[in-house]
Amino acid sequence: MNRGLRKYTERVKIYSHYTSYKGRLFIKILSDLFNDAAEKHTEILGIDVATLMKEDKTWMLYSIRTRIEEMPVKGEEVVVETWVSGIDRFLALRDFRILNREGRVLAEAASRWMCIDIHRRRLVRLTPLILETGRNIPPELQAGNLPPLWENDSIFERRAEGGRSFEATFDNIDFNGHVTQASYIRWMTNALPFEFLKNQVLTDIHVEYRHEIMPEHTIVSDYRTERRNDRVFVYHKILPAAGGREHCVGVSCWKEAD
Repeated sequence: MNRGLRKYTERVKIYSHYTSYKGRLFIKILSDLFNDAAEKHTEILGIDVATLMKEDKTWMLYSIRTRIEEMPVKGEEVVVETWVSGIDRFLALRDFRILNREGRVLAEAASRWMCIDIHRRRLVRLTPLILETGRNIPPELQAGNLPPLWENDSIFERRAEGGRSFEATFDNIDFNGHVTQASYIRWMTNALPFEFLKNQVLTDIHVEYRHEIMPEHTIVSDYRTERRNDRVFVYHKILPAAGGREHCVGVSCWKEAD
């Protein structure tokens, strides 16, 4: 592959409506910026959703692990980067970075994507072109080394200490006809109490998507907190309000705000 196609880069201004009342970028918007960059890069590579749908296939995010050194703030201009970082059997790997104008990394993420049959909603093999984009990745672009925030699902089996209900409305739905990956993340963080969000800053989040949420469905976003030294870890789980299979699990890590 042409090295010029390996990485997609764009400049983005952080507008006030992207941020909290404290001027920090919302994690939901950070996820949207990553997703927008990935969409534009797949179009350049010819492996975008519109092209895949001609073969009755589409992309679905399996997991994303994000580390935040410093959340971008209102009025800042940042650089968003993304690139294909490898192939892991049935999963395509994609990494992201956000840098400030001086080139310092503000946030980075490692994601894993599935190719799905749009009718059966089942995993299928990656197409030959997708496989080609994941071959011979230069060392500097190979999958990042962000460690997982959990290894055993038993941490999600303990009793939740709180949560909120949300409904999958029109503005939550993406091109696949289900809830966007960024909406899951917003529901996870918005389930937390206001005072917690006011006094804590997100440093890490790791989300795994397990069962899609369709329009008009109501979910419950549960959480449980655990303090470890100067950090608070939050264990998240999104479940259908009517009961049944979990839609998503995740772990986030927070530190005291300055």
